[in-house]
Amino acid sequence: MFQLNETKTKEAMKNVLILMLGLVIGTTSFAQTTEHITPVATVSITTDQKLKLVVDREDAVASVTLRDTQGHLLYSSNVNLREGFTQKFNIDELTAGSYQLAVAVGNDSFVKTFVVADQPAQKLIALRS
Repeated sequence: MFQLNETKTKEAMKNVLILMLGLVIGTTSFAQTTEHITPVATVSITTDQKLKLVVDREDAVASVTLRDTQGHLLYSSNVNLREGFTQKFNIDELTAGSYQLAVAVGNDSFVKTFVVADQPAQKLIALRS
């Protein structure tokens, strides 16, 4: 009789241990799925005066937006970052002012502000001898 209770106790402890291990594994995988993914992006100006956005590879979908100073949406796109993402923006037609280019993944985002300024035409004066 003592042997039978000891076997049941060991079996119950084994089941409790398996249950606890399952809870730990389940909690760990939940923590990984709710982790924030901050997009890694760079913005540069190309030699042909275009704005170039490059976003690193992520297993996520990102929202890319371009807004003016007043917050008006000028461009919006949802892109899959599985292979990374590259986009060139023609800024020649933008009026003078401040703009924000943003890449958002969930609640995290990368925002780059840039300014477009008009420069008056320059005259070159050369003296001849």
